[in-house]
Amino acid sequence: MAESPTDGLSPQIQAKFLLLQHRFRAGLQGRWLEIRDAPDGQSLASALHRLAGAAASFGFDRIGQCAHEAEALAVQGASAALAQALAVLEREIGAVCLG
Repeated sequence: MAESPTDGLSPQIQAKFLLLQHRFRAGLQGRWLEIRDAPDGQSLASALHRLAGAAASFGFDRIGQCAHEAEALAVQGASAALAQALAVLEREIGAVCLG
């Protein structure tokens, strides 16, 4: 069974974490727009890196993994593979935003 980021937290801390998690989820669309509209590869890789870390911290492991994979492709300059990775990331973000 997968661990939850709130496992072992007191009820008060758990409530605060869930509030932060909700705020993160609410900001995902804006993060996606930052990624989509990145002016250059460095900005794109940086935005993907920030998303990967934050998503994993808040329990959105699949988004974190997708962002991390896309970041690696952005750094490598693998444009065709990057486009596919970004499409997968966009779908994952959409699923969380709608879920």
